[in-house]
Amino acid sequence: MLFMDVSTWDPANRDKVLEHFKKLEVPEGIDIINQWIDLSGNRYYILYEAESAEAYGAFNLPWSDICVIDSVPVMEASEFMQLLPKYQKKT
Repeated sequence: MLFMDVSTWDPANRDKVLEHFKKLEVPEGIDIINQWIDLSGNRYYILYEAESAEAYGAFNLPWSDICVIDSVPVMEASEFMQLLPKYQKKT
């Protein structure tokens, strides 16, 4: 499943976040598609695929002491549009 995470942190934790990021090891079951840094600071965006809840937890939990992570399951719009008719109410 695809996830888009937005991580934010207190500016006072910037150095801790940078050190944590340098040591980042992507766990098995996580495929990072792309990442972006907010140039105005204190925000990080990442799009990735997680094979399981265990992989998802192993990827996000180590950050929970210094960041707030808003995680959203996502899919490409074209894929969603193919699913839509299956769930539309029939009138």
